[in-house]
Amino acid sequence: MTFHSLLESSQFKSTDNGRSSGFISVQGTEVKMPATFIKGTAEGKQMLITGGVHGGEYPCIETAIQLAKEISPDDVSGNILIIHPVNVPAFLAKLQYYGPYDGKNLNRVFPGKALGTTSERIAYTVHQFQKAADFFIDLHGGDIHESLIPFVIYSNLGGPELAEQSKAASAALGFPYVVGSVSDNGSIGAAAVAGTPGFLAELGQCGRWSPDEVKTYCDATLNVLRHLGVLRGKPIVSDDVAFLSKMQVSFAGKDGCWYPSIKLQDVVSKGDKLGEIRDFFGNVLEEYFAESGGVVLYLVTSLAIVSGDPLAAVGVE
Repeated sequence: MTFHSLLESSQFKSTDNGRSSGFISVQGTEVKMPATFIKGTAEGKQMLITGGVHGGEYPCIETAIQLAKEISPDDVSGNILIIHPVNVPAFLAKLQYYGPYDGKNLNRVFPGKALGTTSERIAYTVHQFQKAADFFIDLHGGDIHESLIPFVIYSNLGGPELAEQSKAASAALGFPYVVGSVSDNGSIGAAAVAGTPGFLAELGQCGRWSPDEVKTYCDATLNVLRHLGVLRGKPIVSDDVAFLSKMQVSFAGKDGCWYPSIKLQDVVSKGDKLGEIRDFFGNVLEEYFAESGGVVLYLVTSLAIVSGDPLAAVGVE
């Protein structure tokens, strides 16, 4: 299977030599994902880059848009398909996490279902391109209610050789932290199970974006493409990357108001208090404590919290 065969039914218009753009339809829905296909001048890997799986993560969406416009086909070996953004309904509705049609978190329903809900059908459509790709880059960022430091997640599923490819490319991004994952219902987990290495990157704060953030994200992603031999040029090797074994996420058990006791990049020990949820009268409903020691990678910043939502994540060495 190739990108060409998957894009046969899509209306793509050539914008310059080697670059074409259009929309990928999600069957059974009104969703059309804007995408750009860059055909390189030499043979090489098939690269899939996605931005905007979550509609409120703006730096990654603008990064994907700019990469699609600025990467020159003359500098590419292989093919690059960029989807920008994936979750158009959530983006236009200005929603965090969830899609407006079915209330599902798109990054919790991979590999999706051909005859499922809208979010499941979007995931299924993207998954077909994941299976055709030689490498998958999923760009994320601080959602509307999230504060985070730049970090990368790669999957340990699919076997040690696949995981090592993903880990090495994650480090090439140059972000401070790289962490392994065994989740199988997110984008990179589903790709890994299907045999495609890749990673999920995080950069950005609280549903905002800036040109400086986007430039950092673009430069980092281009460096990964050089590392993989897809883009001409020598990659920059960063010695300032910390590898973490896992990410311990704490989830809310109650609806109410969230009061964190920690800050980003705090180093916590097992048993340290992360925060508490109070009711609308200020009474404590539940307290939350670190299950493992490590560094705080992301933190929910909204006062409002709903049962089942993540509260904070600790990266464990």
